[in-house]
Amino acid sequence: MATLEETFENKLFELIPQTRNLGIKITNIAENTLTVRGSYTLNKNHLDIVFGGSIAAISITTAWSLLQHKIQQAGLTGSLVIKQQEIKFLLPVHSDFECVATLQSVEDWPLFLEHYHQRGRAKLIINAHIVCESRITSTFQGVFVLYQPS
Repeated sequence: MATLEETFENKLFELIPQTRNLGIKITNIAENTLTVRGSYTLNKNHLDIVFGGSIAAISITTAWSLLQHKIQQAGLTGSLVIKQQEIKFLLPVHSDFECVATLQSVEDWPLFLEHYHQRGRAKLIINAHIVCESRITSTFQGVFVLYQPS
């Protein structure tokens, strides 16, 4: 029997096929946190560090996945997109790594649900960070919007 993480990972790869090429594996889904393991080998560049574009894509994917999972658990339908993002690269990544996404504030979730039920549209901030060898190597903040398509 497949775990929650395996089931969601397969759904992610189906919904966004390009994510399969990122070399990620969802390792943990909790109420307000989602963690993926990333492959150094599949994401390294000519400098033998993880490519910044991969770090950005994996950060967005991890954050999107956390919110998509919470939306599914809440029984909501709609389209989830990223509206805005900021990433800070702090240290190079020289080996396999983890990306951890969390809600900016757990108190924002009930407000997100309320806005969505009232307006058919809501936004939420998700934070993520890359950890390599017990050090935070980048930080990410994204604003995601769930809306009902026309």
